Amino acid sequence: MQLKFLLGKGYLVFSQLVIWGYIISALLTFVLKIAPLANIIGFVSLIYYSATIYPSIFKIVFPHFHKHTFIKLLSKNRRYFGIAAFCFASHHSVLVIFNKKLNLLNFGTCIHTFTGLSILVIFTLLAVTSNDISIKLLKSNWKKLHTLTYLVIFILPLHILLKMYGSWTYITPIAMIIVLISFFMLSQKLTIQFIQSLNKQLINVYIRR
Repeated sequence: MQLKFLLGKGYLVFSQLVIWGYIISALLTFVLKIAPLANIIGFVSLIYYSATIYPSIFKIVFPHFHKHTFIKLLSKNRRYFGIAAFCFASHHSVLVIFNKKLNLLNFGTCIHTFTGLSILVIFTLLAVTSNDISIKLLKSNWKKLHTLTYLVIFILPLHILLKMYGSWTYITPIAMIIVLISFFMLSQKLTIQFIQSLNKQLINVYIRR
């Protein structure tokens, strides 16, 4: 990770996200007791992940709100939200593995935890390359790599439903609502981008004639 990130404003933003994330997790787990710690940690990761995708979605779906102060704040700090999401997702995974005594060397276990492992792998790739050095090295491939973040939206509903089946907590429906809203808005974004691309192609064909 760059020295600028470690010593600059980025470090402060990231630190605050981690500290507040754990304060909220402790409050919800040990004071309000609404869900196990592993679930709460995973929920915080979902919140931070959502903060990374909404700016680009709002830019296309809700262009009038794209320059809103809150959206601009998310956009400016999305790198640190993403790294924080990875940290909490990793902690969530460790807690689940130890609590359920999972053996990841077992093929059956890998199949059973496929959705969670897939999300963690994607988060790892995104977190490792969330720096200016990676942007310079990967160039145009950096943006292609980071489009993997949208794949998580399609995996998350399965992950939540399969892993929480029969053991829902108070935060499970909230998590599902957040995921479904994200899924709906992403679908809207992709549809708009497809229509815009199609219109450009039609205009180019018309001009060439």
